[in-house]
Amino acid sequence: MDWNLKYGELAKDEEFVTNCENLKENLIEVQQVLDQLLPLKQQYDKLSLPAQIELDLFLAFTMNSLHWVNLRIQGIDPTKHPIKDELQRIKAVMTKWQEVKDREKRPTVDIEAAKRFVRSGLYDPYKATAKPPNKKIKFDDNAE
Repeated sequence: MDWNLKYGELAKDEEFVTNCENLKENLIEVQQVLDQLLPLKQQYDKLSLPAQIELDLFLAFTMNSLHWVNLRIQGIDPTKHPIKDELQRIKAVMTKWQEVKDREKRPTVDIEAAKRFVRSGLYDPYKATAKPPNKKIKFDDNAE
């Protein structure tokens, strides 16, 4: 793709040229990432399920974000366009996926070990004997 932009009369507007050049650089970066990821779609069936999910989410979010940018460039308000709802839906799914991944990292409880800890913590050696020890308090006769 030819990325050489000709600004004509707008070349005098430095802010406009800077913004366009920044957009161009960002789009080139996105294109490079997509060029690396899109060949993975050919091997999609060989990927693990978590890798498939992450690839699908990434590509869906990227494509919808690019559509958002395209609408902005055309002067259309994307907040009033259905793309806004689609991006929110994808973000919600990404949050759910992150929760699933975090759930797998949580430590598990060994129930039998926990029962042993509780049982030993509730053990009272005095209840196990017939008589509790005689605990008489002696007072000093010399004290007033």
